[in-house]
Amino acid sequence: MGLHKRSAGCGDVVLSDVVIEFPVRTGREAQLFVAYLAEFMESRTDEAERCAEEADAPFLMMRSDPFQDLELKVLTFQQQSAAQAFSSGWTRLRTKLSAA
Repeated sequence: MGLHKRSAGCGDVVLSDVVIEFPVRTGREAQLFVAYLAEFMESRTDEAERCAEEADAPFLMMRSDPFQDLELKVLTFQQQSAAQAFSSGWTRLRTKLSAA
């Protein structure tokens, strides 16, 4: 997992993106990731809608970079708190999956 923060300036406005990378194995872990992402976004619907009204960027952007036995999920959040919440929740869930 990697965490990056990048800023882009546009006039007097500075936008900060929080980029997190998650290596996700194919199969069960990939299914769990998709389910967790959907649940996370559903729980943050109000926040995402508010962000859409106030910002010129989406609450969350995601892309997948496929490799041989895993996909690198790259998530870009507009808010540090949302990135941290997602990251800690996914880490807990993945730990439970590994223990099973």
